[in-house]
Amino acid sequence: MDFQILGKIIKVNLKNNFLIHLLAAALILFSVPFIMSISALNETQAARPVEWILSLVGMIFLTPVFYPEQDESICDVVRSKKMDYLEVCMIRVIYSVVFLALACGGFTYALYLCESEVTLRHFLGGFASALFLGTVGFLGAGISKNVIAGYMTALLYYMANVAMKKQLGIFYLFSMTAGEGLHEKFENKYLLILASVLLMIFVFVYKRLTEQKKQ
Repeated sequence: MDFQILGKIIKVNLKNNFLIHLLAAALILFSVPFIMSISALNETQAARPVEWILSLVGMIFLTPVFYPEQDESICDVVRSKKMDYLEVCMIRVIYSVVFLALACGGFTYALYLCESEVTLRHFLGGFASALFLGTVGFLGAGISKNVIAGYMTALLYYMANVAMKKQLGIFYLFSMTAGEGLHEKFENKYLLILASVLLMIFVFVYKRLTEQKKQ
């Protein structure tokens, strides 16, 4: 791949498609101190803002990956370009995940500066939950071809985690908050990351097969 073209694609997409979502995520993160305490928290208490808030950031970053092509007329224009539009979507996924990791790292470090007991597990656990909820929204938007449906899917899953802890098992987003994922069951967070990757692959395969049927 031509790195010059790649750079232009990333620059255009960051400016036109991602910036508004980045600002929305920043607004959520900066509002956290006004919603809940982030100072002098123990390990379990610190997991609450990490899991509950960062999950929403994952939803904001990953759900709208296919949004620019939601309009079929725009999608037809994109299909006419030299680079396959699913490759462009994959690039969006990659930089969205990178920004998500940066957001998780920055937020965890902010908790550390506020003298809360945070460790690498908080960063990884928060990232895993955020990535999975974002992937749920990505799945809903990709299959339905509607970003609103993607957000609704992610929000419903988020609410299910609030109300159905035991029924969700390893797919429970807030295990560290419940005191179950900081040590003995932390491997569930790695399973969330694996599940996220598999769901993303499924969505891209589904989109590819759908594209081939139209040709």
